[in-house]
Amino acid sequence: MKDIEHPYKQQKPFLWTRGYQVGGRSLIWGRWSYRRGDTDFAVYERNGIGINWPIRYKEIEPWYDYVESFIGVSGNRDGLPQIPDGNFLPPWEMNCLENHVKQKLAENYTDRQLTIGRTSNITRAHGGRGRCLARNLCRRGCPYGAYFSSNSSTLPAAEATGKMTLRPHSILHTILYDKEKQKASGVRIVDTETKETIEFYAEVIFLCASALASAFMKWEQPGWVGIPKHLF
Repeated sequence: MKDIEHPYKQQKPFLWTRGYQVGGRSLIWGRWSYRRGDTDFAVYERNGIGINWPIRYKEIEPWYDYVESFIGVSGNRDGLPQIPDGNFLPPWEMNCLENHVKQKLAENYTDRQLTIGRTSNITRAHGGRGRCLARNLCRRGCPYGAYFSSNSSTLPAAEATGKMTLRPHSILHTILYDKEKQKASGVRIVDTETKETIEFYAEVIFLCASALASAFMKWEQPGWVGIPKHLF
């Protein structure tokens, strides 16, 4: 992650961080873990703005259950439709000032409330990982494995199957699409060391993509799509 390799004109303070480490953005994400509800998926039906999602909350609720059970999400069950409840570990405690604000909101409003954030910083041992000790070492990737990341959770789980192949120095170029099944069938990657393009196929594909990386990658179209210049 070197700024000099990604020059930009700074009009005002702006943090530009690119990460190519094994584990990707799972090592540097903010760990906020909220469920989207139909207030998001059906936003056009509700207020005529934007476009409707092709899915609804009930369709992906089982996936939310599965993911939360695996990664560990701490939080409070609040019964709010805009952030549906999930399978949470015990929530973090609010401090005295936060509790005071929460109390005052409850005394003066019926439609507003303060709640603790839902985060994948686990509050008790979970999935073989120790609980978060609140020692502010998140920026190091957490030496305790107490927040969800590929390195603390998914890679060890994959390795335990005996079928994992870890392939670093690979940049996703294209999602391959099966027109007959109308589903994604695989991915095309670029080896950043050899510049070779390789295709992998699978029944299920998970993308842990960021905004900039998503803009670089496109669904397969006739002919080739452009490849970011920084790869070469």
